[in-house]
Amino acid sequence: MKGKSITFVALIFIILVFPQAAICDPMDELIENFGNEYQAMIPPPNSSVDTDYKFGQLAVGSFYTTKALSLLYKNNQELLVKYNEMLKKYDEIMKQNKEIIRLLSILVKEDTKNTTLNK
Repeated sequence: MKGKSITFVALIFIILVFPQAAICDPMDELIENFGNEYQAMIPPPNSSVDTDYKFGQLAVGSFYTTKALSLLYKNNQELLVKYNEMLKKYDEIMKQNKEIIRLLSILVKEDTKNTTLNK
């Protein structure tokens, strides 16, 4: 029990000290890394660097675009799986509702028979 409480306190401490790590979205992290790498390639003013840095920036942009598309594809696949699970659950609920309606109809018929016989 003591170990669990220490783990819980440590987890809360990490979340409070590093909130970005607890909430960080992979896409946000990807965009931040792209911005850092892209800006790092810009040469200082009055530099004798050739225009090759623009090709480097284009390459970095293409690389991160591909990573972003891959991440979006993965997220869409996960959503599709969840959507299909939800559809299956809705189908099950619809079957249960039909069965409830059938049973209630039987009860109503029986009740009307009993009511007419008792008159």
